[in-house]
Amino acid sequence: MNLGQLIDFVGNLLDYDPTNSTYRAQLVNILNDAQVRMLTDRPWDFSIRDRKLKVHTDTTFSFTFTNGSDQLAGVGIPVSTDQVLPGSGFGMARLEVTDSAGGLHKHVLMWVKNATTAFLDRPFRGVTGTYTAGIKRRDIFLPSDCMQVQNVSDPSVGIPAKALFLSQWELEDTNLDPDLLGTIEAYLPTSGRVIPAPNTARGISVVSGSSQGVRTVNVYMVNVMGPNSTNYAVYPKDVSDGWESAFSKVATYSLSDSQTLSFKPEPLDPQTGLWRRYYFTCPEANILAPVRIRHVDPEVSTGVATGTDTCPPDNPSSGGLVLLPNLSLTHLSTQGFQASAVRYRWNQSAAYQSIQLYPHVSGDQDLNVRMLINPARLQEDQDAPLVPHAYAQVIAYAALESLSLKVDNPALSAVYARKKDVIYKGMEQAYLKAVPRRIIKGNPTAGYRFVRNPFGKLTFTP
Repeated sequence: MNLGQLIDFVGNLLDYDPTNSTYRAQLVNILNDAQVRMLTDRPWDFSIRDRKLKVHTDTTFSFTFTNGSDQLAGVGIPVSTDQVLPGSGFGMARLEVTDSAGGLHKHVLMWVKNATTAFLDRPFRGVTGTYTAGIKRRDIFLPSDCMQVQNVSDPSVGIPAKALFLSQWELEDTNLDPDLLGTIEAYLPTSGRVIPAPNTARGISVVSGSSQGVRTVNVYMVNVMGPNSTNYAVYPKDVSDGWESAFSKVATYSLSDSQTLSFKPEPLDPQTGLWRRYYFTCPEANILAPVRIRHVDPEVSTGVATGTDTCPPDNPSSGGLVLLPNLSLTHLSTQGFQASAVRYRWNQSAAYQSIQLYPHVSGDQDLNVRMLINPARLQEDQDAPLVPHAYAQVIAYAALESLSLKVDNPALSAVYARKKDVIYKGMEQAYLKAVPRRIIKGNPTAGYRFVRNPFGKLTFTP
């Protein structure tokens, strides 16, 4: 049962007007809210994912630091020269350096511009000189749809070893060395990261075009940090990734047959580390879920590679990146475009949880993380909920229960609540008959009940 069928099911019991876009949007929001409320209070088997994250060990690199400047100079700083897949693996890493006067300075490497230039989060306040700096990427950032970490294991050993769960208090209470490197024994949650969103969509211009079709384009802007620095790839590997913010306010453009849009975000202070992207919807082309603006190089090349979609922080006013997508109604309506379009991940934005390992890994490796996920937002009729098909009607009844209360009809709400409870209990029987092993966090006794008793047969002596 997909979103369109859920809307029809609920609409049959309501005064539903399918031509009213505002009514549809409100109903979709209620259905999404119902799904989230039901799936975030239980460790459902179908909501648990095993994901493999990339983890990097500590390293060093030689930079030239200048007192009072946030700019670093270096030779051969690792960075991608691909416009479609920009960024550096050092992006958002923590940097520690001791200057010639013995002062210890800690910074965050916000942006690597090229192989010889990088930027810190604030100006360096030490003695000018060339120093070997420590690069630490200890925080392992989880996908934003991760609600709770269930288990962490190290696949680099023969039998993947389950890591113990520690709190920050336990780390400090036992006086563990935070700089220790070695084989993973435990993990602990850390503060995570929230990416600030832009206030409005900026840098958009209406330009001339031919045979574009009459259409309305709604544009959103997002900020991005570390497009090549994430521990887990959320988007396909042939498009730019990174930690995205939430949407800006929508900018709506009613375009004629001879008009289209170009995109050139304004330059920012490099120490913000904020790259920019755009997403859009077009109701006339049945694009209701925001998809990414991607450059299509015209016949007269502009020097921007086809597929480029992420603009750097210091995008200059003269000679900077200008994105020229194909927004013609004919093109947007094709199955080819809709099959390759990069859709915005609503549950992958703004806030990202993170964990650290103890000891931290002594070499770059993978990490197995089992997590409970938040369901993806339903937006278009073909979208399917995370709930298995046999129990999908529970979402509709939960939505009807809420709607009945909204119109002050508690008796009808109770009827829908009973119908919802019958399906919900059946789903519990199917997927929560016993406490799943996977929801047990790593602790010294986590696996004892799944192995043979090492003490032999136990007898009762009165």
